[in-house]
Amino acid sequence: KSVKQTIIVSSTMAAEFITCFEASNYGIWMQNFITNLRVVDGIKRPLKIYCDNNSVVLYSNNNRSTTKSKFIDIKFLVVKERVQNKKISIEHIRTNFMLADPLTKGLVPKVFHEHTAHMSVIPYGTLV
Repeated sequence: KSVKQTIIVSSTMAAEFITCFEASNYGIWMQNFITNLRVVDGIKRPLKIYCDNNSVVLYSNNNRSTTKSKFIDIKFLVVKERVQNKKISIEHIRTNFMLADPLTKGLVPKVFHEHTAHMSVIPYGTLV
């Protein structure tokens, strides 16, 4: 899901952290939905969230709070709790491998075409 964030933040780390919070909400809801359909007995593995921001990955896996992180609203500490309870895991991925980037930002044409090819997106007009 790609939407404009409703919160103004003062750092990239905070923006990415908020995005991880929102993604975990939707992911956990989907896990519960699938489990309640009784299609599967349950989903044991943590939901993997890939993030290209090292600060978010380190902060989410760290039990301590710092003065620099005090500006993050209490509700976003839920992400840290979900990581500790193994409901989600936030893993670092290099920006070059972030396949969602063509959907969220402008990229140079070469990188854009590489990413869309990995997503199996076929350019319009190439179908025979």
